Amino acid sequence: MEQFLERGCTIDTDNRIKKMISAGEYWQIYLSNLDSYVLAVKDELYDLWLNYYSVPEGIFLPDKIQDCHIYICSGDYFISSIEYGPFPDNLGQVEAFSVAFKRAMDLFDNIDIHDAIYIEQYSLILPLSTNTTGQDNGLVYGRWLTGGINVPIESLDRVSQIMSWLPVHAIINSAKLAGFDLNIADSNDSENREKREGNQLLISNQMMSEQFSLIGRQELEQFFNEKIIDIVLHQDQYQRMGISFPGATILYGPPGCGKTYAVKKVAEYLGWKRFDIDSSTIASSYIHDTSKKISEIFEAAIAAAPSILVIDEMEAFLSERGMVGTSGIYHVEEVAEFLRKIPEAVSKGVLVFAMTNMIDSIDSAILRKGRFDYIIEVKMAMAEEIEDLLKSKFKNLPVDNTVNVKDIAEKLAGFPMSDITFVLREAGRIAVSDDLNYINEQCFYDAINQLPKKKEKKQIGFNCVKEK
Repeated sequence: MEQFLERGCTIDTDNRIKKMISAGEYWQIYLSNLDSYVLAVKDELYDLWLNYYSVPEGIFLPDKIQDCHIYICSGDYFISSIEYGPFPDNLGQVEAFSVAFKRAMDLFDNIDIHDAIYIEQYSLILPLSTNTTGQDNGLVYGRWLTGGINVPIESLDRVSQIMSWLPVHAIINSAKLAGFDLNIADSNDSENREKREGNQLLISNQMMSEQFSLIGRQELEQFFNEKIIDIVLHQDQYQRMGISFPGATILYGPPGCGKTYAVKKVAEYLGWKRFDIDSSTIASSYIHDTSKKISEIFEAAIAAAPSILVIDEMEAFLSERGMVGTSGIYHVEEVAEFLRKIPEAVSKGVLVFAMTNMIDSIDSAILRKGRFDYIIEVKMAMAEEIEDLLKSKFKNLPVDNTVNVKDIAEKLAGFPMSDITFVLREAGRIAVSDDLNYINEQCFYDAINQLPKKKEKKQIGFNCVKEK
C-alpha cells in the first residue's frame, strides 16, 4: 500500500516520519523519529468522525499535511487499529484499552468496531463506518489482546496461554474493566474438554496474518515454514496422511550463528507459551533431582499444549552415555528421561527444539528418528543473507542512500549475528557523536573495525544433515 506520508516527512518542529506500522484505506499509523505514534486520516474518515462520532476539537493538527489530517500522540500513549495493531505489550495498555472498550460499547450500542481505530491518549475507539453488526464483542476484545488471534476472551485458558507475559488474574481484571464477567470454572471445564478431544492442536489459518519470516536466513525460514508451521496451520490435511504434529528438531552450529534467535522468532510467530530446559533451570547436585525437574518441565509444556519446549546446550544432558565418568549412572537416567518424554510431548502438541554446538557428542539414541526427526546445521550467515538483513534494518534507520550495503555485508560475512547487531548500533552511535543527520558509510566501517579479527575464513551457510 502506498504511504500517505513519505519517510522523513516533517510533521511538526520535532517529529519526522520514520516508518509506517499499520494501514487501511483511509488511515495510516506511523512511528516518528522520536518514536511517537502518528495517525494520518483522509477527508472521508475525518468527516465521519467529526460529524457522526463527535471527535473532540484540538486532537488533530490545524493544518493538513499531504492531504491528510494528522494526530500525534504525546508521551508514551499509542494508537492502534483493533484489526491490524499495533497490539499491547504491557498491562497498562491492556487496562487502558479495556476502559475505552467498555465506553465504546456503551456509546455505540451495536456499531461495528472490529476494525476501529483506538486512540489511547483520549480513551477513544472510533469506528470506520456507521454500520451495525452482530459482532461478537468477546471475540473483538480477545483478538486485540492476543495480537490478532481469533480467540474470544471467554476462552480464558487459551487467552492466558497466548498472553503468558501477563498473570491470569490481571487478564481477568482487565476483562472486567471491559464489561466481561468471566466464569472461570466454565472456562476451565471447556478447555479440559477440548484437550480430551484433541482440539488443542488445531490452529486456524486466520491466526496468522502473514507468513513466517526470518530475514536474512532464507533457507532456514523455508525449513520452518515447510516442516513446522505448515503442519501446524493445516493439521486436518496432514492428519489424513498420518502426520499428527511436527517432529522434534535439533539446530546445531557454532556460537552466534542464530540458532536461539530462529527458535525465538518461531515462538513469537505462533504466540505459544514457551518452556526452557537448560543447566540453570534443571541442574542439581541431588541424586535423581535433575531427572525429576526434566519430567516436571515436560509435563508443564504438555499441560499448556500447544506449546514450545526448548532444550538449550543439549550436550550438557544428552551426551554419549559412555563418555561420562563416575556420575554415569545418573546421566544414563537423565538421558532415559529425555528419550521417554520427547515422543510423548510431540504426540500431545509440544514443539520440541534442541540446540547444541557439539553435535558429535550427542548420544546416538537421541539422534535416531522418532526422537528428533530433523537435524539441521546452521552455519554463520553468508554475505547475501547479511545483505538482506541489513536492507531490512536500514528501512527503519536514517541511513545515507550512498551506503554500499553489499560491501558492508561482505565484510561482516562469517561473524556472529551479535556482532552484526553491534555494528548497526555502533554505527548509529558514531553518527550521533559526529553530529550527522544520517549514518554514512564511514560510520559502518569504523564500527566494523572494532570487531575482533577472524582467525580463519569459515565456510558459511545452512545445511541439512542425515542422522547418525
